Amino acid sequence: MIELKKIPTTAGVYKMKDSDGRVIYVGKAKDLKKRIAMYFKPDYAHSYRTKSMVSHIADVDFIQTDTELEALILENTIIKQLKPKYNILLKDDKSYAYVKIDLREDFPKIQLVREHTMEHAGKERGAVKYFGPKLASGKVSDTLTTLKKLFPYKHCNLAIKWKGTEQDSKSLLINPDQDAVEVTNRVIDFPCLDYHIKRCPGPCIGAVKPEDYAKTIQTVVDFFSGKSDVILNEIESQMKKAATDKRFDLAVKLRDKLFQMQSLLEKQKMSDPNRVDTDIIHGTAQMGHLYYSILLIRKGKIIDQQQFVFDAFEAGKTEGILEAVDEMEYFESFLKQYYERTSDIPKEIVIPLQIEDVQTVEHWLTGMRGDNVKITIPQKGEKNQLVELALKNAENFAKQHRIKWLAEKQNEKAREKLSEALDLKDNPLNRIEGYDISHLNGNETVGSMVVFTDGKADSSNYRHFKLRTVIDKPNDFKSMAEVLTRRFKYLTMQEQKKGLRIAKASKKDIKTIAIKHANYWIAKLNKKTVAYVGYEKLADSITCITEYWADSEISEELIGFALLDKMISKLKCKKIYVVCESSKVDFFATFGAVPLVKIPEELISKAKELVINGAQFLLYQVVKKQKIDPSFGSKPDLILIDGGKGQLGIAVAVLEKLNIKIPVISLAKKLEEIFVPKSKEPILLAENNEALRLLQHIRDESHRFAITFQRNLHVKAMYK
Repeated sequence: MIELKKIPTTAGVYKMKDSDGRVIYVGKAKDLKKRIAMYFKPDYAHSYRTKSMVSHIADVDFIQTDTELEALILENTIIKQLKPKYNILLKDDKSYAYVKIDLREDFPKIQLVREHTMEHAGKERGAVKYFGPKLASGKVSDTLTTLKKLFPYKHCNLAIKWKGTEQDSKSLLINPDQDAVEVTNRVIDFPCLDYHIKRCPGPCIGAVKPEDYAKTIQTVVDFFSGKSDVILNEIESQMKKAATDKRFDLAVKLRDKLFQMQSLLEKQKMSDPNRVDTDIIHGTAQMGHLYYSILLIRKGKIIDQQQFVFDAFEAGKTEGILEAVDEMEYFESFLKQYYERTSDIPKEIVIPLQIEDVQTVEHWLTGMRGDNVKITIPQKGEKNQLVELALKNAENFAKQHRIKWLAEKQNEKAREKLSEALDLKDNPLNRIEGYDISHLNGNETVGSMVVFTDGKADSSNYRHFKLRTVIDKPNDFKSMAEVLTRRFKYLTMQEQKKGLRIAKASKKDIKTIAIKHANYWIAKLNKKTVAYVGYEKLADSITCITEYWADSEISEELIGFALLDKMISKLKCKKIYVVCESSKVDFFATFGAVPLVKIPEELISKAKELVINGAQFLLYQVVKKQKIDPSFGSKPDLILIDGGKGQLGIAVAVLEKLNIKIPVISLAKKLEEIFVPKSKEPILLAENNEALRLLQHIRDESHRFAITFQRNLHVKAMYK
């Protein structure tokens, strides 16, 4: 029961709670009692969203403050912490990018960071500058790349401190002096490639003094501050000098750079040097989302446009029409959340409508800027035209986002229908992997792995395979087995190692093995030897595996790969030869060994010595230990094989051998039949079914990716 009589009439923050005690809304007020009572007036013109919220209110908490400004700041803090259901919120902080420049360093780096990495989000603290927030991080990254070409700067994590003298700095360009700098946090070898291709002035080797480097950094700061003329003038000056010196190739490159920089600044639709720095803001509502566009005017020019989206609870109930009773609250929420994050608060902010407590918001902004900030609501004239321009940009942004949002909804629906068809109700199918095999009359057999994340093609996670066990003869079943084994062995090796004891064999262990030589590595499971490898040193950096055995009751791939991986990581050698029986060739080939073209005489002698009939000779090139491929390290929610029952059976057998439990299906192209394990009859879906279309898209993409790789290999083979 909410007792309004006990609520004070002072300024403060109130928290609406539901029956489970969860905070569902946070607000501020000049008069707490008056504001809270308003929600419960039966005849008040509440919006659909507010009515929905009120129906869930079971209790109200409040915090009194001395001033409205304190209430505004406290409200922001609580909303960020609790993220209440009925407060509109900008997307997650990680969605926004900032350009960070730490001017406290002797040689500052310029980097793109996310808000959650910033100690004081969106603010300038001392000499650390942040420019943002910016939603399109890709465009910001492209801009930084362009600036780095034009005005080379460092972006590595080397900590570089200048300790040189004035005399040192006079001859640096002629004779770089590494003693003039102290480099700590040595995360890379230096100087790196950037220095050699003139993308970095080389502060790590003392090739530039701090004063000269600071001029470059200031140029970049000027660019992001809206002072772009200095950059354009510099490029134009270099271009003219190159033309005068008859270095026409350089002049053309500089001309292209000039055009590229001008394209970055093409949003400058007005020029009024007398105008104070201003932000022009407008927004629109579309299908449950709120879209805002900000035009940034600096030094009298529109230098940038920022666009943001809110998830507005229940806003889509009115077909995207923003209800008047909520519009004021939405706009004020956006202003507070954006300017609490941004590093650049202008002298004037132009908005299309009156907001509540405008003086309090101005006071708050003034405090953060350190200078007066004015909020203006124009009715006519140039400012009003600019507000209308911001609205058009917001509407275009909403249209683009709506297309993307509808596609995501369609993908979500397709995955839901696929889960239902496959009886995988608790499986979200966030990651689906598709596999296919391609060859040309049995030659250059390859395999493909494509990945669909949230129903969309994720090309960064695509991988291809050049087959090792199938050479010069077509065998799709064996090829698919190799591809799946090579892909999924990474998921099982780490888990298998946890239950295994893998070590170099002791004298006691060797007594239990039919001794042919002294060097063995063994794998034990519950104190029982389940696999071993025998080897000999042929030279300082060359080893030869001459014996291999694994218990037939266990998975050879699981135990054997784990054993070989551990042994090879401990042996200091660049090459490992393998002498084995024909039955073991595929095992070692799948692990990574390849047949030898020219067989050394000592290997033939070793095979005769060991009495290996029909010996096969392979070579494993030891590479520097690398981290597991992130795509291979991810576990899919579903595996799709291109083919029918036979291909599905191969996939099931591989997964069982590797002890992996992942749903797997196959799609036969002729009748678009979906085969699932342990079912005689295929699943048939309607031609227009979203789930079938998703599977077809994945199958076709895996086929395209395999054929493209196979054709590339064939073309290379033709020119050898």
